[in-house]
Amino acid sequence: MFSRIVLTVYLLLSFSVIKSQENYRWFSPLEDGHVQGRLANQKLSAFNRLPDQLESQVRKPVWELGKNSAGFYIDFQTSSPEITVQYQVAGGLNMPHMPTTAVSGVDLYAFDTAKKEWKWAYGNYDFSDTVSYKWKNIGRNEKFNYRLYLPLYNTVKWLKIGIPSTAEFSYTHTTPKKPIVVYGTSIGQGACTSRPGLAWTNQVGRAFDHEVINLCFSGNGRLEKPILNVMNSVDAACYVLDCIPNLAISKFLTEKQLDSLLVYAVTFLRKEHPTTPIILTQHSSGNIEQVFNEDKNAEYQQSSRVLKATFNKLQSKGVRQLFLLSSQELNLDLNSTVDYAHPNDEGMERIANAYIKLLRKVLNYH
Repeated sequence: MFSRIVLTVYLLLSFSVIKSQENYRWFSPLEDGHVQGRLANQKLSAFNRLPDQLESQVRKPVWELGKNSAGFYIDFQTSSPEITVQYQVAGGLNMPHMPTTAVSGVDLYAFDTAKKEWKWAYGNYDFSDTVSYKWKNIGRNEKFNYRLYLPLYNTVKWLKIGIPSTAEFSYTHTTPKKPIVVYGTSIGQGACTSRPGLAWTNQVGRAFDHEVINLCFSGNGRLEKPILNVMNSVDAACYVLDCIPNLAISKFLTEKQLDSLLVYAVTFLRKEHPTTPIILTQHSSGNIEQVFNEDKNAEYQQSSRVLKATFNKLQSKGVRQLFLLSSQELNLDLNSTVDYAHPNDEGMERIANAYIKLLRKVLNYH
């Protein structure tokens, strides 16, 4: 008798889900060609950040991390008070120092055109074999311009957006401006914020009418030629080289070699893009006096000193449109990180604010 009741309840619930699905229209942004924050879409397959031909040119960790959807987003407009997103991921849902909602979750913002400000809505999520996010009672039946951010540290196999069949839906990405291209480390990829929209690159993207192309690879921001080649292929508004956290001075990398890497990267970009601004960034955790892990402090400060010296040398040789973002300007403190270097939400906001302040100057925003 009990099993018969359980079966009946299961069938009723299944019927309810199926009926709900039937009343929805579903959209696939990848198939529709509306995934933003990427290199030229026609050169990319799946939710990859790197072109297929680069697989044979980059180290395996870089290629695998390039499958993570960090920095990807979908811009769309709908009047629906209810939005559902379903997708599958290929990797582990979380990490010891970073939650599931950031590693594998999505994040929904809306731009209020009347107030000229971004708004945010939380969704109810279920991290099963198929991940599901559902937002209800949003939008007040008005058309909003939404931005859906994809997972920072996982590979999305497929993704679809669903709305009730009676509601309108359209993709809205129209920005004609050149992108900001960032080459960096785990910090730039998004570690260790609590949700995708809070990654500093995504915060910067919301502050400007520019896509931000995220070429940040956890532990692998090493100023390597294949990635510099990719950057060179993009006619950018600005290039950001934020690789110092992965370029510690050691028996494998001397100060002279780090200087050579930095000079090469700037010179390489300058050949194709003689006037495009380039930002060189010191270690974000290089100026936290309250943290007393002396070995790490010395490591971060040493690499940052080399970068500053290289910056000064390049300027003295006549390299223009070159900018420095210092550890002091990034302004992290003892409450800003999860561990030895990865920023928490507060740290991400501090980093984002420092970049936004500098980019307003670099991009001539008034």
